[in-house]
Amino acid sequence: MTDKVISWSEWESTYKPQQENMLDFVDELLEQSDSPHHIWTVVDNNPNSVYLDILAGYHLFNRLGFFTTEEPWNDKDMVVSNDPSYKK
Repeated sequence: MTDKVISWSEWESTYKPQQENMLDFVDELLEQSDSPHHIWTVVDNNPNSVYLDILAGYHLFNRLGFFTTEEPWNDKDMVVSNDPSYKK
């Protein structure tokens, strides 16, 4: 696991998702993305957990959908988690 884990609320305030809902299809993603550094993938990293993660970039494995943001990411290893047990 990466050293950089942030909460969903911190991610929303820092990176500013451009749409209210998660995108489901790659063509929607490409239409709304300014660059690859504005693409995020929501993934289910642990099927035995109720928590989800958001990863910087475009991923296919365990993906549930995509977001694009106003602000680009700069750390490919960052994880956004809604799991309250994650600590910075």
